Amino acid sequence: MIKVIASHALSPAEASGSRRLSDPDLLLDIAGRFDGAAPPEGSLSDEFSLILHDLRMGGTWKRTSRGRLPCAERMICAHLVPPAAGEIAVLDLGASDGITTLDLAAALRTAFGDRVRVFLTDLNLWLLRYRKGPVVEYRAANGEPIMARIGRVGLRLARERHDQERGADPIAAAYLMCRGLRQSMRLDARISLIHPLVARDPAITAMELDCVARVPELAGRFAAIRASNVLNPGYFSPAQMQAAIGNMHAYLRERGCIVISRNQDGPAGEVENGSVWRKAGERFAHVADFGAGSEIKSLLDGWLRS
Repeated sequence: MIKVIASHALSPAEASGSRRLSDPDLLLDIAGRFDGAAPPEGSLSDEFSLILHDLRMGGTWKRTSRGRLPCAERMICAHLVPPAAGEIAVLDLGASDGITTLDLAAALRTAFGDRVRVFLTDLNLWLLRYRKGPVVEYRAANGEPIMARIGRVGLRLARERHDQERGADPIAAAYLMCRGLRQSMRLDARISLIHPLVARDPAITAMELDCVARVPELAGRFAAIRASNVLNPGYFSPAQMQAAIGNMHAYLRERGCIVISRNQDGPAGEVENGSVWRKAGERFAHVADFGAGSEIKSLLDGWLRS
């Protein structure tokens, strides 16, 4: 673990009382221990996802864990209409390390057999490690600074999505002003943020995807889309939300289903709240709710392709 020396926005672990950061280099160690014929399970498998809890990238925490989205899985299995022939393609948006995608793929195989192919997507699938002497800096693939450390002392550099209104952490800002040092750093490792168990599943394909940027090659390809804990109103502007919704409509086959949900903390743990729609021509047709329903339900109910 790495001691945090500054941060005015806490990770889930820090908010619970810890002032330690997980060392991203541990992801390399864990992945190496999955190289054998019999991959480890249990606590080591869960540790990979727990390390991601300390990473904020693109303004959001990469929070994930096994068994976190059972309601969304059941809804997709219940409402997906499989094509008469060929693969059953499902898109999983903002899936972090993909461990919940692995759960979804297993549920879909049970329901529909081996025709299932799941596309795990996230804006950040790699963490790049740069080094200059004792100073190590971790960056996203797009160059966003995520974290720096000297020995066992760590400094979170990634900002919240709306941090501009509050100003940067002064120690992080001072470090980022050391342009000569940072430009002289050299890339010495690419750390995969895909869970090793997910990387071993031939039915899962990982791809970097920005949900607000249209990818024409994906048009009409998917029988179902899941967007869990990604289309949160605090993450996107109204225009970006409309763009993301339009992209999902474009990616779905006719009568394809989409599940949008968000996990919220409750007295007994996390609760899934979400809704299901089906692509119906130029619109989305509402099918069902679970929990309290999706917080962006009105946006999809009123959406019409322009």
